[in-house]
Amino acid sequence: MRGDTLRRRAVLAALLLVLSGACMTSRTQVQPSQTATIHSLAGGCAGTVLTDAEPPVWAQAGFRAEGAPWPVPWAFGTPNTSVAFLFSKVLVAGSGPRVDGTYNKVHWVAKADYPTGYINVAIEGRPLGESQPILTFTNAGGVADFPKPGCWTFHLSWSTHGQQQVSTINLEVLPAGSRPG
Repeated sequence: MRGDTLRRRAVLAALLLVLSGACMTSRTQVQPSQTATIHSLAGGCAGTVLTDAEPPVWAQAGFRAEGAPWPVPWAFGTPNTSVAFLFSKVLVAGSGPRVDGTYNKVHWVAKADYPTGYINVAIEGRPLGESQPILTFTNAGGVADFPKPGCWTFHLSWSTHGQQQVSTINLEVLPAGSRPG
């Protein structure tokens, strides 16, 4: 009986060694795909980073793209419950159209219990450090004229299952007359 117990322990120990070795081996061999280069892009400020990485699934409604680079630069809010898509690539102060004939266009997405569809989002925009909003939007936003350049803070708020949600995104607005790159 004692020999049987020792044999079982030895088999169990060997099995654990094999399994732990397999886990370690797979961890060291698995590497991220290098098929697409993901970039951090200019346009975020005060901790917000624009990217061309693939956005979270809950923010992709209406897009017909997959993977990276993503065709529209975007940034997470803080916390990661909102996303700003910059269809105009960069934002420029002044009333539209901009020097190149385009307009500032931002699409805002707030996370709900995916996929719930439409939710009502209130968006307030103000230059960083100012207490009163200068711009207000509801829902997805869209085209916006910014009265002055600098880092702008956007506060998004919405309700999900009766709980108030908030997120902040900071975006750089270039001086009027700047040519979008």
